[in-house]
Amino acid sequence: MKTIYFEEISSTNDYLKNLDSEEDVLAIAKRQTGGRGTKGRSFISAEGGVYLSLLRLNPCKAEDCFSIMMNSAVAVVKTLHAFDIKAKIKWPNDILVDGKKICGILIENVFSGEMVARSIVGIGLNVNNDLAKEIEDIATSTKIILNKELSPPTVTATLCYNLYQDYGFEDYSRHLLFVGEEVTIITQKSAYKAFIDQILPNGNLKTKDGKVFSAGEISIR
Repeated sequence: MKTIYFEEISSTNDYLKNLDSEEDVLAIAKRQTGGRGTKGRSFISAEGGVYLSLLRLNPCKAEDCFSIMMNSAVAVVKTLHAFDIKAKIKWPNDILVDGKKICGILIENVFSGEMVARSIVGIGLNVNNDLAKEIEDIATSTKIILNKELSPPTVTATLCYNLYQDYGFEDYSRHLLFVGEEVTIITQKSAYKAFIDQILPNGNLKTKDGKVFSAGEISIR
């Protein structure tokens, strides 16, 4: 695997999307000026956080692509556990500590027939970076939780190790929040209350009234 370091870049995901490589590549940045989250949301990426994107070649079959998201989420949780931080997963891949978001994950796949030809896993983890006032009520960092700074290179090394582990659906399920609880399901047209019955192995969410949703169709609160 090739590793590339940046003092500053617009987006590590965008860099890897335009990179022609015959091997896996890890792009790490001290800060990003155009970090992105899911659904086009901006992700504030000030210095002090861990910002990286991992390009994986031919990681799995197309029908198993949820495993990439699942594995990435568990890798972040395991990394935080290594520093005594009790993180959990909010379906499908937001990482929370005490109800506040500490990490965002953006996955972009390129398909070729029945295979995922390339997968870019982008991760932004709040470590020592200061949080903007407008997100203090919904976001947190390792510095806030532990009341001390961690070494970003050490956190990065731990995360990279975990990203290459093979976690299963049971690992993912073990760390999920809200299963069996009532949540607000938000669609493009409405919002309503429902109980989560389970997350299915393909990544879809099933409610107790029998409805099944993909992560692209809804969000939950």
